[in-house]
Amino acid sequence: VEFGINFHKVFNVDISLSVADLIVWVRQQWIDPRLVWDPLQYDGLENAYFWIGDGSGSGGETSEIWSPDMQLWNQESPLSDSLTDIHALVKPDGTVFWSRPGHIKPACKFAGLDSFPFDTLACTIEIGSWAYSGLYIRPTLYEGTGVEIGGGETSGEAFAEYSLKTALVEHHTYPPFPSSPEEDWPVLFYHVTFERAWQPYTRGY
Repeated sequence: VEFGINFHKVFNVDISLSVADLIVWVRQQWIDPRLVWDPLQYDGLENAYFWIGDGSGSGGETSEIWSPDMQLWNQESPLSDSLTDIHALVKPDGTVFWSRPGHIKPACKFAGLDSFPFDTLACTIEIGSWAYSGLYIRPTLYEGTGVEIGGGETSGEAFAEYSLKTALVEHHTYPPFPSSPEEDWPVLFYHVTFERAWQPYTRGY
């Protein structure tokens, strides 16, 4: 499963609760051989759209196709609650592309507070399959990078307490449980830093 996050902007950083709220676009891509078709047999059809949702929305629609259970491991709020349910695009070779806008709300162990108000906070976001080990789902980086900052006309901040500074991603693998020595647990670590707008704290000095 290819996984990527476009970090759009910082919505809120709550130091007291150790929670960040980030506006993002989450992109996933995988191949489902059950969805392969020959366009010549369907009037040249090159794109098909299938609904993916958990049934909790206003219409109560449930998923029409399988989707990987990529979860925010250090969550304050699950992705199913904070990302928009939306259709996935499917190509004739069975490639499924699923892009969702919304929020990611990780519980952070903030680092960098000792430099207030010139602090740059660091938070790690942990993403992986919760139910399936690496034998079944092994996340890779979408388009080879898996991370992007901005990209939209409304991205960034005109003024906010914090703004995005950097976002990096790395692979990490947890070792198998003794009962299942052949199954490791791969995840993606997104290391994000936020820079505080320090100017309001220094005016008048």
